[in-house]
Amino acid sequence: MLRIGLLSLLVFTSVWAHKINLFAYDEAGLLYVQSYFTKSSPCKQCVVKLLDANQKELLAFKTDDEGKASAKLPSAEFDIIVEAGMGHQAQTHYVAQSHTKEETKTLPSDMPLDKMLLGLVIIVFFFGVLYWIKRKPSHT
Repeated sequence: MLRIGLLSLLVFTSVWAHKINLFAYDEAGLLYVQSYFTKSSPCKQCVVKLLDANQKELLAFKTDDEGKASAKLPSAEFDIIVEAGMGHQAQTHYVAQSHTKEETKTLPSDMPLDKMLLGLVIIVFFFGVLYWIKRKPSHT
């Protein structure tokens, strides 16, 4: 029984040694990916692929020497695959939290025209009232 326990400990330890960890987040239309085998062993120059729902490749790029990579968001939802060679691979489904490039084009601007016009009308009204008060003849 002790032999089986020691043997299984050795087998499971070697299996987890080559597991790829994959983390991704997005911010302001950019996707950031970080992958590593262990905390001190980043996944260097690994291929990162972004696939749509039909498993069609949207984008492919490589990680740097720290296991990090970034790219523009190709769509709002896709799969991320990190390939480290020799069958080592990590995959996750990703839903973007920030806007993609196409969605950004359709967002309203920060200063809509109707707010600007309302501000101008308020300023004209304020100075009109001041002009009317100053122009009013005194009765003395």
